[in-house]
Amino acid sequence: MTEMLLDKVYGCLVGGAIGDAMGAPAEDWHYTDIRPKFGRITTFFPQPARKRDGAPGQITDDTTLRHYMCLAIIRKGGRITPDDYAEIWLSDLNPERLFFTERIVLEKLKLGMNPWETGRGQPLADAAIMAVAPIGIINAGDPAQAYQDAFNISSIHQDGIERDAAASAAAAFAAAFLPGASAVSVLDAMYEHGTFDTRRLISIGRELATETNDLDRFTEQFYLRFLDRSFPRPPGWVWDKDKTVSPTSREVLPIIAGLFELCGGRPDACISAGASFGRDADTIATVLGGLGGALFGASAIPADWIVESEQANVGFFEEVSPDATTNFRTTAEEMVHALRLERDRAAARLTQLNALIGER
Repeated sequence: MTEMLLDKVYGCLVGGAIGDAMGAPAEDWHYTDIRPKFGRITTFFPQPARKRDGAPGQITDDTTLRHYMCLAIIRKGGRITPDDYAEIWLSDLNPERLFFTERIVLEKLKLGMNPWETGRGQPLADAAIMAVAPIGIINAGDPAQAYQDAFNISSIHQDGIERDAAASAAAAFAAAFLPGASAVSVLDAMYEHGTFDTRRLISIGRELATETNDLDRFTEQFYLRFLDRSFPRPPGWVWDKDKTVSPTSREVLPIIAGLFELCGGRPDACISAGASFGRDADTIATVLGGLGGALFGASAIPADWIVESEQANVGFFEEVSPDATTNFRTTAEEMVHALRLERDRAAARLTQLNALIGER
């Protein structure tokens, strides 16, 4: 069972990293521009829009934030609060790896703002949902607790729909670890643990998946009917109603739900579909890759993708860890250890309750 759990945790982390890197070259693109350039994306391409060297396979801010959340859990040895997460931001985080909305959060934390409230008033952007997978891991099999923890943790990033969507996604990640889980049960957990707003968004994606029953038709119809055009543009920037990207959960969450259903949760199919969708492709593909990896395990992800991902991100791990052997695999091992510590706490709590209530 431990090996199976490790395979699923590793699948969640490395699947998310692969989706992030495969989606990055097509981020901000319209699907009609992606097809002639890339076809359907199934490999790593250079990322010329990035400040880094943009080598194929390198992660973006999505996986960066997710790794820092893992660090908070690993150092705490279990479930975390916004205070625990904020400590990592202030001690370890490299602001050059952040999207501008998260740089605002970092400045708030530096000024001493309560990390339970730094998300208030933040621009709507999907930083919370891209980072939240580790909350599902540390609450593996308990979507209700994952939802509550993620709602609190996401308060460091944002409020409103962005926080709500991240919490629903965390419930889905936790549900993916349950024995006998399926793509349908994962999406059902996402729906069950949500607000009326997130439930509507999840339903939009799932109903469109049923209606179209095809990845290309789903993409075409979503672009025609459901794009979110609310994201602000800086003064002087050109706005195009069809091609200006809105990196918000109001758009990303239904895309994730629909594509996950169409792909049956299979990580390779999910990653390719998310990366090939365009718009906020790295976030769409990173959440899909993480969910598919958690459901089916790293063993279901093409081995060459995993090798390329680990090799491409050696520099990142050298930056964030003094241990030269650190990678996505060793991070997964440490997350499993933290989950064991959570089990011990749960056993101690059960002993307390038995003492209070009496043995059954």
